[in-house]
Amino acid sequence: MFRRLHFLLPNASLAQSVVNECLSLGVSSQNIHTHAEHDYPIDSLRPATLNQARDRARQLEDYFWVGNLILFAVFTILFISAMLAAYYVLALICVAVMLLSFAAGNFFIRHVPHTHLNQFKDALSHNELLMMIDVPDETAAEIENSIHRHHPAAVEAGSTWTIKHADI
Repeated sequence: MFRRLHFLLPNASLAQSVVNECLSLGVSSQNIHTHAEHDYPIDSLRPATLNQARDRARQLEDYFWVGNLILFAVFTILFISAMLAAYYVLALICVAVMLLSFAAGNFFIRHVPHTHLNQFKDALSHNELLMMIDVPDETAAEIENSIHRHHPAAVEAGSTWTIKHADI
C-alpha cells in the first residue's frame, strides 16, 4: 500500500519546484499529479487522472463501509433468530462474524489515513492547486518533511491510502 500525500499550492511555478524536489528524493514522475478546478492552467505539470479527480478512493471506502454495516445488520438479525430458535452454535458464529466486522471497521477508522477531495473544495475554487504525491508508506514522513522545509508556501493537506500503480 502507498500513501498519497496532499499539498495545496498557490501557483504552478511553486508546484513545479515541489515536483523537482520530489524527483530529487526518488519519487517517480508518474506518482505525482496535480488537480485544479475551472480549467486553471497547470503548465507542464502532470494532471490528475479522471479517477483521482472524481476521488474514486472515497467511493471505494464508502462501498466498503456500507457493506460492513449491512453485514453487521444481517448477522445481528440472524443472531436474534438463532437465539429465539435455540440454535446456539449458529448464534455463536454470528457473534464471531459481528465481532470481526466491528474490529475491521474500528481498525480502518483508527489506522487508515483519510483525506479526500471534498476537503479542498474551497481552496480549489480559489484557483489553488492540489498536488497528490504517491509514495511508499515508509518514506512518506521524510518526503513530507523535506517539502515542508524547502517550500514553506506548500501547505500540507493530509494523506490517504492508495495502491501502488493503481488509478484511484
